Amino acid sequence: MEHKALELRRGVLVFVALAVLTAVEYAIAVFTGIYLLLAVTALGKAGLVVWYYMHIKRVFSTSGDHE
Repeated sequence: MEHKALELRRGVLVFVALAVLTAVEYAIAVFTGIYLLLAVTALGKAGLVVWYYMHIKRVFSTSGDHE
């Protein structure tokens, strides 16, 4: 049960981080228009999605759990 609560908390934190990065991305686009900052922000968001929602972290895991 504790494992599920930890995973839920982590999922919510990743979701909030993605929402914050989206707001930052919007502010960069509207107020500065610096494409390099937009690209860096987009790469950060893509990294979070790949790491958490696509479970890429399990590819490099040595424990072998497939939950």
